[in-house]
Amino acid sequence: MVGGVFRWMLGAVLVASVAPFAFALSPPRPVLEEIRHISVPDYTRVTITLSAQADYKHFRVAADRPHDRPPRIVIDFSSARIDPQLRAPIPVDDGLLRRIRTGQFSPTTARVVLDLEQIESYTAFPLYSPYRLIIDVKGQSEKTPPRQQAKQPRAPPPPQYRIMIDPGHGGRDPGAVGVDGLKEKTVVLAISKRLGKKLESRLPVKVLYTREKDVFVPLPERTAQANATKADLFISIHANASENPHLQGVETYHLNNTNDRATIRLANFENGLQHLRQPPQAGSELSEIVSDMIHNDKLEGSIILAHALQDSIMTQVAKRHSKVRNLGVKKGPFYVLVGAEMPCVLAEVSFLTHRVQGKLLRSSAYREAIAEGLFQGIARFIKEELPRMESL
Repeated sequence: MVGGVFRWMLGAVLVASVAPFAFALSPPRPVLEEIRHISVPDYTRVTITLSAQADYKHFRVAADRPHDRPPRIVIDFSSARIDPQLRAPIPVDDGLLRRIRTGQFSPTTARVVLDLEQIESYTAFPLYSPYRLIIDVKGQSEKTPPRQQAKQPRAPPPPQYRIMIDPGHGGRDPGAVGVDGLKEKTVVLAISKRLGKKLESRLPVKVLYTREKDVFVPLPERTAQANATKADLFISIHANASENPHLQGVETYHLNNTNDRATIRLANFENGLQHLRQPPQAGSELSEIVSDMIHNDKLEGSIILAHALQDSIMTQVAKRHSKVRNLGVKKGPFYVLVGAEMPCVLAEVSFLTHRVQGKLLRSSAYREAIAEGLFQGIARFIKEELPRMESL
């Protein structure tokens, strides 16, 4: 009997001593930290940011007329909780969404509800680092002109196209750092401004920027800006980097999946995933996202645009620096291109980490050559491809 009591007491002591450690080792629940939205009459992008990755499900609910409840999209996050500051409803009233509501549906489920005015369709996909769920809502609100009017030319011939230029990184995100501490965010902003001036002074186009100064712009908002402004082209400009100091050259990407390890490493860096122990790889959820979000009717245009830019950049750069390698046109899973509703590409204009190219990227002459190459490629695409695509 004494032995039994002793064993029971010993067991109780062990449980009591182990329990606090087990509790301490359990990961904290993800927290819904921020909800943002960008709206135009027929398109709204909602970005839900969480402190960590969470399983989720989403579904539509029809209007409940007896209780005066509008149709809605419901998103449930498992094992998550709501930040107290997100308890208040967020008014939208853009013709598609009435408002965004949040609530702790159960002790283990955080719920976000998009109250609808009316929509035609919606898509949902996650991005990482930080973890975000993107909801793209499309429709035809009462504030939108009739479709036949929307399809009329926006300006007398020649048409005035809209070009969205996206200087990569910015603000707290420096991007790659190269020779003598040169930062990617600085180089690509300078090249982007040169390109924008060339486009507006030499073509009948409207130039838009995702950023015009050294500020941080989240990746989902860059493509959302292009969609919201109905841009005809989206050009994301970056400078490359490698642990191999001998790698150099110019390459241009369009959105698609790939098994190429070097491209996946580059995409993980540009996607802000390089610090993760196991960033998404080919065959992962990222591949599924890319597959779902590629607009097949824009893929051909993106490939043609990528080739036009790559060829023109190399032509201009080779006039001054014949040893720059042509790395060609490639495909890659870049977040900044996901969900774009127009031909979109990402240009890696040279390697910051190469001893020669890193120094060249500081020079006005080399930046001018790259900007001129980008201009010539865009001009060729606008002249030869955009009219054909609009006629389809």
